[in-house]
Amino acid sequence: MLTRASRSRVPVTQTENYPAPSGGWVQSGNIVTAKPNQAERLDNFIPTAQGARLRGGAQEYCDVGAAVVQLFTYNSGGNNDLLAATADSIFDAYRLVGGSNAYAEAEGFASGDWSATQISTSGGQFTIAVNGSDYMQYWDGTEFNPVTDEQIEELGFDAETAAFAVGETLTGGTSGATAEIIGIKKTSATAGALKLGAITGTFQDDETITDSATGSATVDGTSSTASTVTLTNVATTALSQVWLFKERLFFVEKDTTSVWYLPVESIGGAATEIDLGSIFQKGGSVLFGATWSLDSGSGLDDVCLFVTDQGEVAVYEGTNPANASTWSLVGVYDIGLPLNKHGFFKAGGDLAILTEDGIIPVSEALKKDRAALQTVAISYPIEDAWRDGVSGATASHPVSVTLWQSRTFLLIGTPLLDGNKYVSYVANARTGAWGRVTGWDVRCSAVAQDQLYFGNSNGKVLKADTGGDDDGSAYTAEYVPKFSYSDVMRTANFASLTYRASEEVDFNLYAHADYVIDPMTPPQPIDIYDDSAWGTGIWGTFVWGAGEATSSFTARQAVRASGYALAPGLSITSNRTGFPSFELLSMRLRAESGYAL
Repeated sequence: MLTRASRSRVPVTQTENYPAPSGGWVQSGNIVTAKPNQAERLDNFIPTAQGARLRGGAQEYCDVGAAVVQLFTYNSGGNNDLLAATADSIFDAYRLVGGSNAYAEAEGFASGDWSATQISTSGGQFTIAVNGSDYMQYWDGTEFNPVTDEQIEELGFDAETAAFAVGETLTGGTSGATAEIIGIKKTSATAGALKLGAITGTFQDDETITDSATGSATVDGTSSTASTVTLTNVATTALSQVWLFKERLFFVEKDTTSVWYLPVESIGGAATEIDLGSIFQKGGSVLFGATWSLDSGSGLDDVCLFVTDQGEVAVYEGTNPANASTWSLVGVYDIGLPLNKHGFFKAGGDLAILTEDGIIPVSEALKKDRAALQTVAISYPIEDAWRDGVSGATASHPVSVTLWQSRTFLLIGTPLLDGNKYVSYVANARTGAWGRVTGWDVRCSAVAQDQLYFGNSNGKVLKADTGGDDDGSAYTAEYVPKFSYSDVMRTANFASLTYRASEEVDFNLYAHADYVIDPMTPPQPIDIYDDSAWGTGIWGTFVWGAGEATSSFTARQAVRASGYALAPGLSITSNRTGFPSFELLSMRLRAESGYAL
């Protein structure tokens, strides 16, 4: 029979269950009272409605040779273009990959910070781009043309010996003809076409042409009209942002409180000014405008927003700004300071704006003052981390955002570094659960042909969340749930993981104590993949691809940690060609605490 003394030496063993992190990565609120389905660390896992999946990799799509500043798109019938802008050029990524054009579609720009939108007119589909420094450009699926207050001429050239420059005066060596260089398109290392303003005289075939700087080449053919589109009343070089509202193009005039708009279904014509200087009380300038819907579509209940760099939002309703009976101010509202002119996205009918305080839905901004908005911010679960992620933003590496609608995948690119790896924030837009992606240098991003792309500082455009490696390099995912607290000291000795995959995989399990996450050694890369590529189902219900059957597995490993608060940890590495099919289901941690009396 056990005596009281012998019974007192029997340890108490308990097993704590940690459900899958469907609540995502959380960096706000009381760490002690966090929900069990939340994560203290969730790197390179994407939250789903039922748990979290190992993210896909990033695969090079094309290389434009210099840091990618912006990505934007064009869609018309079967013509779908992904346009990639560097600091001085714009490339058609699809043509680069297809080999039909290895050179920029347009070059010689002073800035790559383009704002773009697409409009349909009687003349066709056009993507319109402005950057506040260069002439407005339109892309018709074939070429870019600049827009000024005069029509654009085109002159082919070859045998170039020195590069031309936009803004310089072109002169014919024999004819004496002159014209201002408005744009440049290269078709080879020494040939291409110049976009010109009004030509004085007539350039002759095969004559030498020079610009007022160093440019020199030979005329190839004769000049022709490239574009008859003109825009008057405002210099297109001053237009910094563009959007579409009620079939009209609206523009922000850089560093002013003036907004300009064009006639319905037009990419040119006489622009009309809306001076908003008397509307805003905090001064500053209009940063961007956008359309906000009271429903999930585009209809009569759409309103037009004007957002300043001081965090004021003016809301107008109506159809024609020239008519007071059909255009009126709804109100002016306060939000945190917007991050940049690209810092917003549409989510259903709502519009979300990236601010220093977090990601603010416009629907909430119209109901609450700024102080109350932080608690309803989309980014509230990662409130502490958000400030770290946006604090280091610069003009060369701004915070960027893209919502991949079909996957409900929200990607926030940040300049934040974790060691030597860039950090991006990701969220399941359906559940609002967050995670982190490490290793993606996201300078800008866009969705084209229902695939998410991002541009990096090395000149590459990459497909995101595809394959099982990061452009040929392995990546490691880590998960640590929120700590479980006890009033007594405990010692963890075993951890177990239940997961779903096509076969058993290698990973490392750990234990952590007292809210400190110790370094976790990356395991060998997983050797499973799913050729069907996850995504054939809907993210949020998490349906696996049909190419390879998956099963549930449970494995356990010895771990060691002692403290009042304990949490298990998981580290898994992927370095495969195909997409890694791996879903977290649950973890458990066995610990001994004190002795029974």
